[in-house]
Amino acid sequence: MFCIKCGKEDQELFKGLCHSCFAAGNKLITIPSELEVESCAHCSSIHVGDKWMETELSEEDFVAQTIAQESILDEDAEDVVLEIDLINQRGSILEMMVTASGKVLGIPVRREFKVNVKLNRDACPECSKYASGYYEAVLQLRADTRPLEAEEIQTADDIIKRLLDKLSKKNRMAYLSQRVGIKEGVDYYFGSYKAARKISNVLKEQMGGMLGESPRLMGRDKSAGKDLYRIWISLRLPIFQKGDFITHGDHVGQVIDINGRKIAIQDLETTEHISISWREYSNLERIAGKEDVKPTTVTAKTPTEIQILHPETYQPLDLDILSELADINIGEEVEVIEIRGKLYIIPPKK
Repeated sequence: MFCIKCGKEDQELFKGLCHSCFAAGNKLITIPSELEVESCAHCSSIHVGDKWMETELSEEDFVAQTIAQESILDEDAEDVVLEIDLINQRGSILEMMVTASGKVLGIPVRREFKVNVKLNRDACPECSKYASGYYEAVLQLRADTRPLEAEEIQTADDIIKRLLDKLSKKNRMAYLSQRVGIKEGVDYYFGSYKAARKISNVLKEQMGGMLGESPRLMGRDKSAGKDLYRIWISLRLPIFQKGDFITHGDHVGQVIDINGRKIAIQDLETTEHISISWREYSNLERIAGKEDVKPTTVTAKTPTEIQILHPETYQPLDLDILSELADINIGEEVEVIEIRGKLYIIPPKK
């Protein structure tokens, strides 16, 4: 038997050829001479198959990865390694040199291929939505029968910014499409309903209030056969704020804390701290504001009574001394609030 290409005899043949001739004619790998890749011009996303995916690869590394994925290894090749280098760029065309090294029947083989790769830069769906002002949910921040305070709006703005910075690292739709200040409050338009819901829950947890949702039908996706909804989320802050005074049943108290779980007050009669569920909100009445607090002076003190001057009439008034007021001395200034004709000393903050 002899090799049909070189005529060598007494050689082990493989498909009619000696090992050297077979290896010399083997391409190792089949690589397309032209390829196209698509990436987002605004972010790091790449188009793979029918999906857009985020990647930390550079554009050149992504091109090299695509070349490797589109190459077909010869069935007789082994230990093939590719070296892929950019040798020239003309506009959106990258000229790549691919060097393939491997073995065929144990014989080292090296091949070179030139590949032209066209870069198509487009906008991924998320960036297209962002550019168009797309939103999935609107958070409406309001206050119950009162305007929002500038401090409340600033607090909400700060919380939203901090959370979006965090959420956007994993959810690219977690962005604020629009912020609209109106007479009643502020409307926040979010690209992601999931992000909007998380943010609204955190706002409620930190600022208190009543939270509600209502979907609105906006159209129909004919290609998917589904109705399209946008979600309106309402966060309504209470009629009172921290420092205001409210009634709760027989209790008259100052609001000392508001969060998503409860409203905490300090009873002005007993100085007791009372926790109130949001389910009882409709039974609460705001009777005075923190702006109604006035300073006055302690003029006398006994083991059971403390005497102060009325902050407006300057008439001396004797009040029962409470445990929280025991450390107040004659001549010291205290804060008082008059509610329904009765004057209360506000316990000093510890």
